[in-house]
Amino acid sequence: MKPLAVTLIADPHYYSKKNWVDGDPYRFPPQREQQYKRGSEEIIRYVFDEVCRDGAPDIILINGDLTNNGEVTSHEEMRALLRKLKSRGKRVYVTTATHDYANGGNGFSYGFDKDNREVLVPALQREQLYDYYFEFGLNEALSVHLPSMSYTVKLNEDYLLLALNDDVGKQQCGFTDDCFLWIEQQVRQAQANGQFVVAMTHHPVLAPSVLYRLIAPGDVLEDGEETAKRFADLGIPCILTGHSHIHNISSVKSESGNLLYDVSTASVIGYPPYYRRITFDPEQCAIAVSSVLLDRIPGLDTDGLSLSDFTKKLFLGNISDIFTFAETDYEQFSELAIGFSMPKEKSHRLKPVLRPAAKYINRLTFGRIWRFSRRTSAVTRQEMQLVKAEKVLPFAIEMIANLFKGDAALQGTSQADAVKYAIAVGFFQHLDKRAKPFHKKLQSLGIESIAATVHPLLQNDGLGDAEAILHY
Repeated sequence: MKPLAVTLIADPHYYSKKNWVDGDPYRFPPQREQQYKRGSEEIIRYVFDEVCRDGAPDIILINGDLTNNGEVTSHEEMRALLRKLKSRGKRVYVTTATHDYANGGNGFSYGFDKDNREVLVPALQREQLYDYYFEFGLNEALSVHLPSMSYTVKLNEDYLLLALNDDVGKQQCGFTDDCFLWIEQQVRQAQANGQFVVAMTHHPVLAPSVLYRLIAPGDVLEDGEETAKRFADLGIPCILTGHSHIHNISSVKSESGNLLYDVSTASVIGYPPYYRRITFDPEQCAIAVSSVLLDRIPGLDTDGLSLSDFTKKLFLGNISDIFTFAETDYEQFSELAIGFSMPKEKSHRLKPVLRPAAKYINRLTFGRIWRFSRRTSAVTRQEMQLVKAEKVLPFAIEMIANLFKGDAALQGTSQADAVKYAIAVGFFQHLDKRAKPFHKKLQSLGIESIAATVHPLLQNDGLGDAEAILHY
């Protein structure tokens, strides 16, 4: 069985400039958010050109959220770009997700008027998506699960694509019993045919971080870990996911000893602006995962920065605002928190905790942290003087950015970086000691250790998130 290479593009969230209904998107500064909505057209056009260069895989996978929020204009332009991609010899397979149709079934999404205020624009309904994107996978389907719009396609004699749509689970994103029965049937048939199953869905099956699962439990597949183990026991070693906009590779082993990797890919128009190339090699029981980081996009104004640095600036500015507004303007904070999958009502419930926490964090220095945790910190008083007056918030913001970027490396190469890292490690170890009376409560939230939970945001000591060879 020869290796098979594919390109995965996650969460393009294409947003047509026609949705600035009677305004001009370039009149307004880009919004501080995790996605660069205004530049989506230029970015996606560039990526589609890049994946058509010599040596790139012929198979392109896009696993949902093709558009920002289902706007008709966005769908029209995105479909035209996909058609052009196919005309250039690429095999394109897509699924849709919750951002591809109107919320609440009202047939509308949001655009902007000349003052950049939100106005209603027409959007597609979920039931329209089957026919709308039929030519990008469903037309080649060997089998279709109609309620979910999941399907299978023979990529070649040795490989079967299992393209899953998980937006109609029992209560939230997930798979109904009927859908999972169909999945089992498709996988068993593929195995009987001697085929390797390439699986993709939209929502993460495994939470890319314990913290993400706590903040946004509804954004991880329903019964995700149990589902992941069922996939592993079916003989699926890897599933390609998106939605979280987090660049991460996680894994779980079933009770039978079978392994599943969840390869989560960041949004191509967000921070970090990545897409992936993945090579499956069943003969070696290995999957090679690499990432392409976008740099300069022709025709796109990024203030002289690379696209990665520009989107990071937008994103980190948003995080900085969140801490500021959590202390000074909580209503504004609750609006911004929506972009981090925290509903308004939840942010208001947490106000008695979050507001004083933000006030404390905004003033916190490394010297103060060291004094708090000096008994657990491997930092001397003399070393601490290097960073004593430095505010902790920029370091904490980098930790949050690392949640999305993966491959955290805050230990750095300079002595000051190493000291800040060591103080942070000592601080979280000290928190574990202080939290012993609440250990059972933390366990119920899936937290065995605060230090261990937070450590991947400080330093990635395990499998790479951008580049990795996955053995199974």
